[in-house]
Amino acid sequence: MNHPVLPDYENCVANLPNSILKYFGAEPAGSSSKLLDKYLKEDYKNVVLLVLDGLGCSILGWNAERMGFMRTHSVGNVNSVFPSATVAATTSLMTGLQPCEHGWLGWDVYYKDLDQVVTVYKNTIVGKKKKAADYFVAGTITPYKSIFDRLTEAGVKNYCVSPYGEEKAETFEEIIDKTKELCEQPDRKFIYAYWTSPDDIIHKYGGANEGHPKIREFIDYIQVRIEELTRDMKDTLLIVTADHGHVDTTVSQLEDYPELMDCMERLPAIEPRVATFFIKKGRKREFKKLFNDIYKGKFDLLTKEEVLEKKLFGTGTEHPKFRDMLGDYVAVAIDDVTLIHTKKVKWLAAHGGITEREMYVPVLIFKKYYLLGTDADAYVDEALKRLKKKYPWAKKSLFHKNYRYTVEDVDGKKKFIKYYDWDDGTTKRYDDDWDGELFIQEIMEDQESYITNANEVKDVFDVRPHTGVQMHGWYLERFEFRSHVLGGYSAFVQAGDRCTGGSREFFFTPEQMSGTFEEFLESNGELLSGHFGLTSDYMEKFEGLKEFLGFKE
Repeated sequence: MNHPVLPDYENCVANLPNSILKYFGAEPAGSSSKLLDKYLKEDYKNVVLLVLDGLGCSILGWNAERMGFMRTHSVGNVNSVFPSATVAATTSLMTGLQPCEHGWLGWDVYYKDLDQVVTVYKNTIVGKKKKAADYFVAGTITPYKSIFDRLTEAGVKNYCVSPYGEEKAETFEEIIDKTKELCEQPDRKFIYAYWTSPDDIIHKYGGANEGHPKIREFIDYIQVRIEELTRDMKDTLLIVTADHGHVDTTVSQLEDYPELMDCMERLPAIEPRVATFFIKKGRKREFKKLFNDIYKGKFDLLTKEEVLEKKLFGTGTEHPKFRDMLGDYVAVAIDDVTLIHTKKVKWLAAHGGITEREMYVPVLIFKKYYLLGTDADAYVDEALKRLKKKYPWAKKSLFHKNYRYTVEDVDGKKKFIKYYDWDDGTTKRYDDDWDGELFIQEIMEDQESYITNANEVKDVFDVRPHTGVQMHGWYLERFEFRSHVLGGYSAFVQAGDRCTGGSREFFFTPEQMSGTFEEFLESNGELLSGHFGLTSDYMEKFEGLKEFLGFKE
């Protein structure tokens, strides 16, 4: 399923530049990204934001190897803005503003000053080759203060590397080479880099729903180039994201419905999957019926008032020209149809709507490749340090002795290598092109179960109802809290149906146990209270549980 996702303006691409502005001490344009803020706590000489047009989460998921260099560096995802399209989203990425604030709503925008729908980047009247004005309409009527302006005001050097930026790059290879060259310069700086693919490839071949060889080929290529960049990086944080995702789509030509077109005062504006319609006087009811007869279930047809009430274009202070850009209705794509007018387009994928494939974009974080040097012991020590934050009893003597970790010269490059020595004397060698951060994570994954298994259960507190609980055919067999010999607490859940069963144990970190009992239950609501309908109220009232877990008044 490809469910609708309403834009979340506290967790979207517009928040990312505000995190960067805040990091450099410049004035943010809005709220920052909680996700990115976590990775901007160290001191870096360079912060690079690389935007790959159209690389939504589903595109990365379908077309990149699960354990490949790109996907293993994903730290989470954020929403695109509305509409989930290049003009609106890249403007938000370059300003920190929401679409209702900057007014660059889409590919085609209606400007009341001209009483024309203008194709923004081409500066032409929609459907014609005629120039809209002898000046750049969007830049003149809806100017904005960019992230570059704000950083310059704060005295921070900044660069834009793209086919359209001051640091012009015509190929992705040039994007990487220019970025690398700028990173090597001495000053502290921000670099915004933008590349037009895979958007163009996806429009042509599809691949949002099940992948495509052409997209895989592109991702394989950029993966190599990004790895080359990170291998030589120093004092640099590289953030890779996208402006929007895609959905595989079918095209509907509006000209095929002359009665519908006849209701319109002018051609639609904004985007093919988010179209705003200006309707002739006295024809609104007719238009609504005709549109819904054709597109019901494919588009939600909203009035201008409904769009404003839902705050689809943003929650910030509206640009003075914003409301004039909206017609009487806005059609929002919720399925796989794209509306095209004035020309035949053979897109196999498109974007702009609010389906999850269009709305979710990844955030990938890359640090220095050998962030702790080339001594493998440093990475083992760091893995232990991180494990101790979750499991305070962790120590190196509890690591499984069959694992060995080294850094070796392979084909002229230093590589992180893992060995597993079997008890029969044979050895398995693993070389998965880890960088330093991934190598630490690999060590942690190897050793985590041995750390937890070493901490034997001391006491058990059963909270399963005596009457038994069933949910969706599954029977709750055990639900208990445990204290452990080496310290710490965990929860153990076991359930089964007539054919199979399963169990999981969850250890609680010291941080989770540091607040009140009520805060503990609230922070673990999804993990604990939701299981089999056992709510936080149930846990809070369960006699003796609070004392068992060591919480005091």
